[in-house]
Amino acid sequence: MSEESIPDIKKVVNKSNIRIIGNIQPGEVYRIGCSIEKAVEILYEAFSRKISALIKSREKAIEIHKRALKLPYVFFALLDGEIIGIAGLHYSNQSFLEFRYTDIRKSFNPFKSVFYYFVFRMVVPKIGKDVIRIDSLAVDVHFRGNGVGTMLIEEVCEFARKNGFREVMLEVVDTNPRAKALYERLGFVQKKVKKYYFLTRSAGFSSESIMSRQIEANT
Repeated sequence: MSEESIPDIKKVVNKSNIRIIGNIQPGEVYRIGCSIEKAVEILYEAFSRKISALIKSREKAIEIHKRALKLPYVFFALLDGEIIGIAGLHYSNQSFLEFRYTDIRKSFNPFKSVFYYFVFRMVVPKIGKDVIRIDSLAVDVHFRGNGVGTMLIEEVCEFARKNGFREVMLEVVDTNPRAKALYERLGFVQKKVKKYYFLTRSAGFSSESIMSRQIEANT
């Protein structure tokens, strides 16, 4: 997925002050210590071109993503009690975003609600039972370049190892070569390329690379 052009306003932080937490179960929201709405805003800002190609209203897009967020399938990067990054996962037939028709209907008319419901269901690929897929990785614009994305990925890979998964996969669009280079440095290799040509032009890309990192068995 491609990221929007953003102001070059960066904050340099000590990585030792960044805390990664994930796999938050029902009733454990207190572990985050702040509103999850910030995570949804970070997600939207990172992928606004792709999201807005489908949903024009920023407010409505954030609303339905907030309702769809499933905490057990999210890893958060926290700094001083503030969310600065998010990794949304997909594994065991579950995804970090679950778009229910009843939730979508709160923001759209019946026709659009049915349309969005089926579109959201179609965009989640089938994966193996021993695979964790990083569906979305996003870092607050002000904290990019501090290794937050790397920390999130490594934490996900460690979670995969501890829980018996053998592979972590992700997708990266052709218009985001910097992200692809990062994933390659972290041990991901390209498995195949999916071409969409003009179908996804409005979303800012025409193809995406499917990348994979093998996870050693827990001994």
